[in-house]
Amino acid sequence: MSFAKSKNDFSKKDMNFFSEFTSAASQQISSALPIFLLLTVILLVFTLIVWIYCGVQVMNKQNKINDLRAYMASADYQNRLKAKDRSQAEVEELRQYQYVLSTLDSKVANKVVSTTSNLTKVREAATDDTILSYYDEAEGIIEVRGQCLNRVSAYNYLETLRQTDLFAFVETQIAPQDPMAMGYDKDSLMYGHCDYTFSFKCYLKGHYSLTWASFLDGTVPTALTALNRQSFSAGSDYKIPDIDVITVDGVNYKLVNIKINGSAVSSQQLNDAINNKSLSGKISSNLNIEFMYAVDNGGEA
Repeated sequence: MSFAKSKNDFSKKDMNFFSEFTSAASQQISSALPIFLLLTVILLVFTLIVWIYCGVQVMNKQNKINDLRAYMASADYQNRLKAKDRSQAEVEELRQYQYVLSTLDSKVANKVVSTTSNLTKVREAATDDTILSYYDEAEGIIEVRGQCLNRVSAYNYLETLRQTDLFAFVETQIAPQDPMAMGYDKDSLMYGHCDYTFSFKCYLKGHYSLTWASFLDGTVPTALTALNRQSFSAGSDYKIPDIDVITVDGVNYKLVNIKINGSAVSSQQLNDAINNKSLSGKISSNLNIEFMYAVDNGGEA
């Protein structure tokens, strides 16, 4: 009987412990449930607010896109596009005109024409008994023809021309003329008749012209610098420095091609010019040099 009673007491203690444990757990769950529900409600409210905010932003963006599409489809915007296309075409045409004018400018600079100062100096050098009948100036050569009273007068005029600072060399041709062969007779000859003709070819000093300018390479090159010009005598050395890289309006440009009198130089000549940072040579004719550049990585100086 005592054993059975002890067993029952032990079972009662287990039941009481389990009951107390269950009650404690239930109390803890009951106290945590409101907090969980509150957090859930806060999370839902936050999610709803974010969703509404994102929806409003998307709607605003879409409204702006719709407005932009409507503006792009409007007649005003289409007219602006057409005006932009016309402006670009005009810019390209103006660039082409600028290049053509720059090229013509270099050709004009290389073309030596008669000047009043040269004609005046040639005329003032003539002696009193000398008559000038022809004057021409082209490509650095002045040709003078005329008549004089005697051979001494022709040589005096020649010597005066040689003493001027105009000419590097003068070719001469002095010859007598037969009045009878020209239709004169002894009765019609007058005192002071010019019995000698002369023809002088005078080579101007520094008559060869070197012109150069820099261009942005492209379908229609764009001038980057003004046209430069120098005069040289035949056989002189010329040198154009600092051509590998130039800076214009804060933008760096690198040399990509060189054209001399319209023809591109060889790759070896181009590489030599870039490595030496200069272009040099000897003058034996008029030279027009175009340095073609490209933007150097779009870098700012």
